[in-house]
Amino acid sequence: MPVSRPDLLELLRIQDTVANKAKDIAGLITGRHMQLPTTLGDDFISYIERSIDACEQARKAIYELDELVETGFRGKEVKLVKEMIETLDKIETETDQQQVQIRAHVFAMEQDLPPVEVIFLYKIIEWIGDVADQAQRVGSTAVPLTRLFQISCR
Repeated sequence: MPVSRPDLLELLRIQDTVANKAKDIAGLITGRHMQLPTTLGDDFISYIERSIDACEQARKAIYELDELVETGFRGKEVKLVKEMIETLDKIETETDQQQVQIRAHVFAMEQDLPPVEVIFLYKIIEWIGDVADQAQRVGSTAVPLTRLFQISCR
């Protein structure tokens, strides 16, 4: 493969971080038997889904890297991958905005919830955002890799 081993390992490390963070979220929620306040319901589900969308978009971008190599980094593949990364950035920005709204909602009802639950709820909210952030990093790491491919394929 026409890319340096450290760069490829960094990309894999970031992808592994996404999986590890998802495992941490599931472990905390199940281990503490957490239940979300019902007033967070739809907004929280939308936030989780958008974070998953970021992961899915990062996966699609990574799968397109081999197509870029095959086309010699020309034509519609280059444009397609660029658009995929731009979409990934947009999705991640949307999750940041959703995170702000959900935190504000939790803040408004903090006094009605057990303090320990509030702390862990904020942690879960943060970690879900981290999943989207790391997925976006996968995309931003993949872009320099495509440039390295281009240089080594000349």
